[in-house]
Amino acid sequence: MINIAILGAGRWGSHFVKIFLNHSYVNLKAVCDSSQERLNFFQEKYQIPQTVKLLTNWQEISNIKELDAVIITTPATSHYNLIKYFLDKNYHALAEKPLTINSSNAKELTDLANKNNLILFVDHTYLFNPLIEELNHKIQKGDIGDLKYGYASRTHADAIRGDVNVIWDLAIHDISIFNYVLGEKPFQVRAEGQNFLSHNLIDVAWLKLFYPSGFVATIHVSWLNADKQRKLTIVGEKGSLVFDEMMSSSPLTLHRANIHQDVSPMMVDGYDIENIDFTPFNTLQLMGDRFLSAIKTNHQPRISTGEFATELIQILEALDTSLKNNSAMVSVNYG
Repeated sequence: MINIAILGAGRWGSHFVKIFLNHSYVNLKAVCDSSQERLNFFQEKYQIPQTVKLLTNWQEISNIKELDAVIITTPATSHYNLIKYFLDKNYHALAEKPLTINSSNAKELTDLANKNNLILFVDHTYLFNPLIEELNHKIQKGDIGDLKYGYASRTHADAIRGDVNVIWDLAIHDISIFNYVLGEKPFQVRAEGQNFLSHNLIDVAWLKLFYPSGFVATIHVSWLNADKQRKLTIVGEKGSLVFDEMMSSSPLTLHRANIHQDVSPMMVDGYDIENIDFTPFNTLQLMGDRFLSAIKTNHQPRISTGEFATELIQILEALDTSLKNNSAMVSVNYG
């Protein structure tokens, strides 16, 4: 059994409570949040037994005997101090993305975890989604040929954050997917954004990422759209793969067009759409199980590592730099 404490009783904290409260390989030892009212709500809603400590002071977690790991679902601005504290106490850690709000701190935490032989596992949720794994598999098989470009739209009008802007909140998902399936990182980026809501954070943005292979990714993110969008497309010379999370019956489809390039003007004489079959799953449950496996085996997939998370943060920092410089093209520093 692995003994776990959860820090943060918000939206993501509730997901982890549901996953680990009755998990056959987990003892949930504590849930911590600064709000006693929220903890009381959690206890009633999820019928949390008296054996689970409900704490408002996160430092009390280190008093729990035989604790193995902590899960951090607090605002990103608090991640560095919390994760560093618990790594120093020799606990494994799972952190909600982004790992930190600057790459220097992310690298420091990564080095500390490696030095102490601990698992620092970052929840890049979509990379544990079986449909994204299947999308990657079809790309590696060459089902859509040489990759040309991709685009994504991730929008909603709820869950508006106050700790990071919309790029750090939403675009990080699509950037992680592009990096994963391409097997490379963008070397230059450009960002345009605006602030429409009554706060100081960019809440709508359009991004371009340029990869060494010549692949170009375009991403639109927004906290304003009442029409929720979760769609990513990758276009190759032979067809396109479309992951549309809002299409519950067929989220992943393979599209092909019969393009005749040997005539002028070129002609298209038919389209073919293949719905990719899948078995229903809970991505967060799968990710959580990979975290437990990493603790047991002392081995974790690269997509969950501090190194991978640091690279994503370096890209986000470059996008922020572009925003501050009138959408200038910015080179990504992976130093």
